[in-house]
This record gives sequence, structure tokens and C-alpha cells, in this order.
Amino acid sequence: MYTEKREFHRINITCKITILFNERQLVFNCHTENLSVSGAMVTIEKETTPSEKVDLELFLWHREVPLKCRGEIAWVNEIAPKEVKPRLFNAGIKFIEISDSDKNEIKDFVNTMISTWQ
Repeated sequence: MYTEKREFHRINITCKITILFNERQLVFNCHTENLSVSGAMVTIEKETTPSEKVDLELFLWHREVPLKCRGEIAWVNEIAPKEVKPRLFNAGIKFIEISDSDKNEIKDFVNTMISTWQ
């Protein structure tokens, strides 16, 4: 039997997210696959490694300006093999530096989406 180990609710939702690697030297605009208060899963075209730090801009549906925070790559899985171009990777990003107000806004957003979809 599977037991959920996550501390926070996670929703499958697409939100635009900008990931800034290496202090803004490499920028990826992509979308979340899922989102929670503690982090997000994204699909990117960059091979990265766990523990790499990134700057994030997360665009929630109801906001005109993005939430900005710092994240850390928690895990990476290649989903398109080396022979396929572009190579694609799923990556889990943990939010590590985020304001309490932004964290609460994500929590409210996730809870609203969950209650709307039920």
C-alpha cells in the first residue's frame, strides 16, 4: 500500500516559470508540471544536477507579476534519450528562499485549485 510522504498538497497544474541558472547566465522559460508550497516539478531542456541553486520567477494565474524566490534542484530524470533532440528532463525544484507572504499565496492558490476541482 502506498503512503503519501509529502508534507504539502501538490496539484498538477501548468504555470509559467522562469528558471535562472548560474546567476542569470542561462535562462529557461518553461511550465510547471505540478506545484506545492514546498516546490515544483518542471520539464526542461538542460541537464542539471541535484543541489544546484537556481533563481525562480513563478507566474500564478491570478497575478500580473511573478513570485520570485530561490530554489534548489532536488532530483532530475531524463525523459527523452540522448538520441532525441531536444533532450528533456523532469526536475524537482525545492523552494529554499521564499518570503512567508509568497509561501502563503502559493498555499492559498493550491488550496483554491483543489477545492475548485473537487
